[in-house]
Parts: sequence; C-alpha cells; structure tokens
Amino acid sequence: MLIRILVVDDEAIVRNLVAGHLRSLGYLVETADHGLSALGLMGKAKIDIVVTDLSMPVLDGIGLLGRIREEYPLARVVVMTGFVTMENVLRCLRLGAFSFVCKPLDDLAPLEDAVGQAARVLTTWMKQLSNLNRLKPRGVDA
Repeated sequence: MLIRILVVDDEAIVRNLVAGHLRSLGYLVETADHGLSALGLMGKAKIDIVVTDLSMPVLDGIGLLGRIREEYPLARVVVMTGFVTMENVLRCLRLGAFSFVCKPLDDLAPLEDAVGQAARVLTTWMKQLSNLNRLKPRGVDA
C-alpha cells in the first residue's frame, strides 16, 4: 500500500524539510500552509496521514485535527509543535491524534518513527478490510 502524507505547517522551511525527508523514505507527500488549505487538498485526494503543526493562521492544528476526526476518520494525524504544554498534548489526544512530536526538529527520527507507526497501523487495517471484502458473499450489502 502506497501511503500518502499531507504535511501542514505555515513555516515553509519546516514544511519543505519534513516533506523532503518523508519523500526520501518513499511516501507520497503533499503540503499545505494552514489547516483550511489542508482540508481543501484532503477533499481532492485520499490522504492517509496528516503531519501538522499546531500554531498556524487561518485554521490551526487543533481545528484541523477536529475537522479531520469528523470528515476523515480513517486518516491518522501526527502533531508537531514547539508549544509543548500538557494542555496541548491532552487536547490533541482527546481529538484523536495518533502521535505528538516536539519541535525543533533537529533530529527527524521521532517524526519518522511516528509516521512509520501510523503507516503500519493503516496498512494492517487495509489488509483486514480487504480480507473481509473477499469473504463477503456476492450480492449482499452489509
């Protein structure tokens, strides 16, 4: 399964660094500079994993996370931020974030690990759904 990732960050340097690194790992990567543009892209293409900053203009990461949970419940969200507080972490977890990574991203290994874990979970789910679809009797709507 080819995993498509959307990197959302208002800082072009961070957005391009993360996107380039994930592309080098073999992922298909799209980018957006805020949450509203991210939702626009998600409406046009299937996105498996969203890597988003919290602090952005127009629609921040918390708002984006909430909308993704409502509109794209299968997408996994990895939050990255330099504003690490217990409140932020708990809000993200309550909204269904898959993982939380702290900025600055001097070492991309934690982000790479979080995305890899999310990709493995999605791949497992997709295989299970595929197996279930093969077992479904013809002509039966379930």
